Amino acid sequence: MEDSYFINQPIFLKYKRRFDWRALKHKPFIKKALLNERIIEIPFAINALSGIPKTSKVLDLGCMESVLPLFLAGLGFQVTGFDFRQYPYRVPNFNFVQGSILELPFEGEFFDAVTCVSTIEHIGIGFYSDPKDNLSSDVKGILEAKRVLKLGGLLILTVPFGRAFINAQQRIYDKQGLDKLLAGFLVNTIKFFKNNQMSSGNNYWEEISLGQAESLSYANGTECVCCLSALRSS
Repeated sequence: MEDSYFINQPIFLKYKRRFDWRALKHKPFIKKALLNERIIEIPFAINALSGIPKTSKVLDLGCMESVLPLFLAGLGFQVTGFDFRQYPYRVPNFNFVQGSILELPFEGEFFDAVTCVSTIEHIGIGFYSDPKDNLSSDVKGILEAKRVLKLGGLLILTVPFGRAFINAQQRIYDKQGLDKLLAGFLVNTIKFFKNNQMSSGNNYWEEISLGQAESLSYANGTECVCCLSALRSS
């Protein structure tokens, strides 16, 4: 396991130390409580999977640093976590496989559901020391997910959304880019959430319309996320 490994939790607490005159010593206090997009994505994914049997086979793509596969395994799903880096946890109902999303080592139509949470936007860019490929690697990755998903199976996908942009870390998708990814899928639920900053320095995520999401322009970070569930239709 890498020395820099961490769990990407939905809540990040930033602490600062100050002197407590009553205790006559420095004590930490919470300076900021920040919510990243996982606060939306994880419950969305769990809710989307609630309509399929708990014994279903679920493939979680890009499981590194994620708690989602552990939650799903705890609910009784038969989960396979997949990433090009090692995943350190082993729990009942969970199996980890290491490899490239562009060449999934599974037979066709094997899984009942595939979750791809904040993953596909990074594929091929190489920001996380993953193998670099061309700019269509995201489309190739989704095609592989489609191949191993049963006909009528469920895809759960979350990506940064707004005006299309590619930076050194990730892609930001617009409607056209999203439609390109979802060829051969029938979308049944799609939602957009915007990151809002408060005067206190904290933040919250708010559901917005497609039109509002399409107007957002940002070059770094993730200020809007699209969460969708879709069925493999062909």
